[in-house]
Amino acid sequence: MTKQPAGSKDTTEKELIDYYQSQQMSSERLHSILEDTQSIRRRKVFGFALAASVALLSVFGFVHQNILASQRTDVVLREAALNHSSKLQMDAKGHTLVDLQSGLSELPFKIRLPEAEIFQKLALVGGRYCTISGNLAAHLKFSDPKTSQQYSLFLTPYADNLSSMDKSEVEISGVGVKLWREQDVVYAFAAATDKSI
Repeated sequence: MTKQPAGSKDTTEKELIDYYQSQQMSSERLHSILEDTQSIRRRKVFGFALAASVALLSVFGFVHQNILASQRTDVVLREAALNHSSKLQMDAKGHTLVDLQSGLSELPFKIRLPEAEIFQKLALVGGRYCTISGNLAAHLKFSDPKTSQQYSLFLTPYADNLSSMDKSEVEISGVGVKLWREQDVVYAFAAATDKSI
């Protein structure tokens, strides 16, 4: 190993120091990198906050839709119970769907009974105009030939504002009401609760 002159060690250290000092980042570049880092951090925080907000809004929207659907269902069930109990006159009297369809000629849809077996046993008495959740509907009155018990069937074509209603069966003020959808028709069937519906 060769010995370096005494002054050369100092020179090598000085050269190394000078070299690394020349490699130092300028304060402008350092500030630029720090700003970029903070900007990236801000974007990540903003992205996370945005994602969290979207998730919360989705949950809120879902819960809100379910509450609205439940409220809309409740209103329709109450309307059906009230209309069943009312003594309002029929707009059309008849014992066949053809009679009622011509008597309720303002209806923009064809009256169609549900597939339930009970409608083969009941006698049609008449019908009138009504609404279901703001949609024009038919209110058909039926009577049981054996007991004279009165039944009501409400029907309207399926519509967007009826799309999220719950299928339900409840009792309201002594009237049992069942709500359901069959193909493109929404039905509500009502009877006094001492009779099965």
